[in-house]
Amino acid sequence: MSNETVGVILAAGEGRRMGAISAHFPKPVLPVCNRPLIAKHLEILRDIGVAEAVVVVGHQKELVSSTALRWCPEGMQLHFVEQTERLGIAHALYLTREIVLDRDVVVILGDTHFIVDDPKFALERLNESRNGDRVAGVLSVRSVRDPELIRRECTVRFDFEGRLVDIQEKPAVPFNDLKPCGIYFFSSEIFEAIEMTEPSSLRGEVEITDSIQTLVDMGFVVTSAPTVVWDRNINYPGDILMSNLVELKRGQRKVLIGEGVSIHPDARISTSVIGNRARINAPVKMLRSLVLDDAVLDVHGEYVDAIVFSRFAIGDCLKEEWGDTP
Repeated sequence: MSNETVGVILAAGEGRRMGAISAHFPKPVLPVCNRPLIAKHLEILRDIGVAEAVVVVGHQKELVSSTALRWCPEGMQLHFVEQTERLGIAHALYLTREIVLDRDVVVILGDTHFIVDDPKFALERLNESRNGDRVAGVLSVRSVRDPELIRRECTVRFDFEGRLVDIQEKPAVPFNDLKPCGIYFFSSEIFEAIEMTEPSSLRGEVEITDSIQTLVDMGFVVTSAPTVVWDRNINYPGDILMSNLVELKRGQRKVLIGEGVSIHPDARISTSVIGNRARINAPVKMLRSLVLDDAVLDVHGEYVDAIVFSRFAIGDCLKEEWGDTP
């Protein structure tokens, strides 16, 4: 592992749109096939060769920190920095500057599930020279069919040499079919760019998209790499359910049952993930559903596209078609 690059996982968000689930599970701790999101993020950093990482915590910081420590790869050093005010991604990244110092940084959004393809390639492009200008940023991008996915996040435009020309947050009309994903590769100049960027009128925060544009305006090259095959930002309960179903399909499994689980002998379960220590005490019918760790299900019935947690269930979570899946 290398000490020349630091990983940063931004894991401070509250997840207000997740409803009651966020009171029990901050988003970085939510499971995908019974492994927390943050475990996958740490695994990505390990596979890139990162030996040191910073986790920016906030909402339920103790649970996020303990989960990160439990799933930390062997040989990786972890730091924790608290974001006491929710002032956006750029602010959260800026809080890590005294640990990162003058090293390169790989930034991962802690509320997103990723399926990646050789992210080390993007890191190797960082600090390359392009016609005398240095590459100071590499954005993970992928092509999507649904422009609504881009309108929810941001749109990017590159010139014929692959240099970023324009980046725009939540566009009414996307530039193209490229959707930036939540893994970024930066040189340490990103911290200067954040300092130079004014808060946006959209939210009164320094937006990471604006700071990336500032990096370009400073004369640095920002380019892209297809390091992400698929990603899902976990905004609503259906997003974590979709992520589980995608991984279940990729693993060619019908049902995944965690450790210490008890299930009623007459229960009928298909295409679902059952979390660790869950208890299904009723003869339920379950399809395309997720049962979170330690959940107790006592009520007989049909659970379709549902998430079960504690002693509650949310049904009909999948509001979208399966168009954007690998």
